Amino acid sequence: MDEYTRIIADARRVVARGSRVDANAFERRIRAVGGDREEDALRQLAAVVAVHRARSRFVERAAPAAEPAAKTKPLRTRPTISGSLDVRREGEFVLAWPADRDVLSWEVRIAERPDIRRDYATRDERELAASVTKLELPLGDTPMRVHVVGRGRGGRLVRRAILTGVTRETWNDRWQRR
Repeated sequence: MDEYTRIIADARRVVARGSRVDANAFERRIRAVGGDREEDALRQLAAVVAVHRARSRFVERAAPAAEPAAKTKPLRTRPTISGSLDVRREGEFVLAWPADRDVLSWEVRIAERPDIRRDYATRDERELAASVTKLELPLGDTPMRVHVVGRGRGGRLVRRAILTGVTRETWNDRWQRR
């Protein structure tokens, strides 16, 4: 491949990329080589530049930058309650349930879900006397799962409730019963 062919190939690559062709710079490179094929190379360069001008007339203008999308709210878990124990809200972040004569002790497990893609991780476990039927929850911005289990004679499960997906923000929302 001779020098003229290399220069014309460079000019064609610039056009193919869609970049601006500096015709004067390519012409100076051709004239610097000199020789008997100079006029032929200049005609080829003129054709490449003409193609560039023609393409630039039909290229669509870049669309104006789109406005940034409004920030979407993170996925919000709806509080869900299930089980045979009737739990209710009592005051600010206080969970309450009725006493049961068959229950000798209550077990409470509190788990937290730091990320929607992860499982709940145990945060706190407590054993409460049968007479204690309220618990203040340490709610924050991450969803929590609260297990309240009433145990009878011999450790037998008598009553149970599971409150899932509750946060400080969703505390007053209607809890879905399962």
